[in-house]
Amino acid sequence: MDKIILDFHIYACRGVITTSDILTSVYGLNEQEDTLPLFERLKEAFADSADYATILIGMENAAELYLCFISSLSSAQRLDFLLGTPITGDLSARLERYRGTGFKEGTFENCVQALCHGSAVICKVRSSSGLILNLSESQQRSVGSPVTENVLQGPMNAFNESLDVNTALIRQQIRSSQLKLWETIVGTASHTRVALFSYSDAVDPDLLSQLKEKLEQIQTDGIQDSAQLLRLLMARKRMLLFPLAVTTERPDRVAESLLAGKVIIMIDGSPFALIVPSVYTDFWRSPEDKYVNPHVTSFLHTLRVLAMFINLFLPAMYVALTSVNVDVNRLEISLAAAASREGVPYPVFVETLLMLITTDFITEAGLRLPKTISSTVTMVGGVVLGQAIIQANIVSHLLVIVVAATAITNFIVIDYHMGLVQRVLKYFVVIGATIAGLLGIVFCLVCLVIYLSCLESFGTPYLTPLWHKKKRLGSS
Repeated sequence: MDKIILDFHIYACRGVITTSDILTSVYGLNEQEDTLPLFERLKEAFADSADYATILIGMENAAELYLCFISSLSSAQRLDFLLGTPITGDLSARLERYRGTGFKEGTFENCVQALCHGSAVICKVRSSSGLILNLSESQQRSVGSPVTENVLQGPMNAFNESLDVNTALIRQQIRSSQLKLWETIVGTASHTRVALFSYSDAVDPDLLSQLKEKLEQIQTDGIQDSAQLLRLLMARKRMLLFPLAVTTERPDRVAESLLAGKVIIMIDGSPFALIVPSVYTDFWRSPEDKYVNPHVTSFLHTLRVLAMFINLFLPAMYVALTSVNVDVNRLEISLAAAASREGVPYPVFVETLLMLITTDFITEAGLRLPKTISSTVTMVGGVVLGQAIIQANIVSHLLVIVVAATAITNFIVIDYHMGLVQRVLKYFVVIGATIAGLLGIVFCLVCLVIYLSCLESFGTPYLTPLWHKKKRLGSS
């Protein structure tokens, strides 16, 4: 940074960059004595910020000229290019050649926001406004493979935390002028960029206008992830257990949804895109389904539906058939179930609840722990602990099989958020089976269907198998 200051002083003394060119003939920044100077206001605003820096870069008519910036956000390489390279001409031409865009004069509020975004401000000691230079340097990951979604076939790239990079990835999938992008700012403190992507030939204009209106009405201090934005959009909804939007980090899935007439919501700083509206069947479809034979796709969909019912109702069926509706079974099955529970001191409900909670403990431990030890914990919890529980006669052998099948089918769910819902719902079904047996399971199923039929995802009925783009959407 000392080299930058020295070089700038040398070029300013040589007449390459003069303060009169910057503040008078080019930008028209005049000194005003009747208001508090911008330099002092910025110094007061960032008084407790250790990374806020000011550099004296010249003098003009006994007035000091300062460059203000936040060192952790501004690029030192760009500063060196702008202030340390001997290029003839004024600063305006040099900046335009480097960035390809113009720069502007800013008031105190504009300068504060620019500094927080990584820009620099040139101002006189007694001037009321400054010159904003775009010197930001974003910190982001490179484009890699999806982390939360396994790619079996298809493009291997994934979104990262930069909205500009994500926009480029989407435009590489859809190279058409019909791909539209609308942006706004959300958050009084974070000032997060939020973008809406749509394909004009397929999207419903009413849906797009409703989303724009809702985004502009959001009042919050800050936002860090797209899932948080979804909660703010659904703030007026109550008892929302099921997710109303698919989250993905795959550009190919986003492109497919755009061509189907859906809207994509992305925020700067999050690698996950929201696909709206999303219906129940969307959470059970994988992007790879369109890459394989249609008959194979139908078979896979059937497996996922079967896994959903096993995950929800298998533990409840065990409770109902071994404790409430014992007479429904054949004699051989009842005798086998009774033999497997010989010596178990707990009722069927307590036994089942204990095993389900233990399985969820193991699942959460495997997800939260570092990858280097998560596999060890899963093996110890699933094999050693399970065998010890059986030998101690705490649970029956048949229940271990039931819980293992339930845990396996839960991982067949394509969407992570829908998998969490499945894990919660099975407890309610088990309680219903404990109270009323098979009748309680049927009652829970009816209540679930009624609840899903009352849900809407941004105006689209949640149980709609296919989204009709010609349908007029009401408010969600």
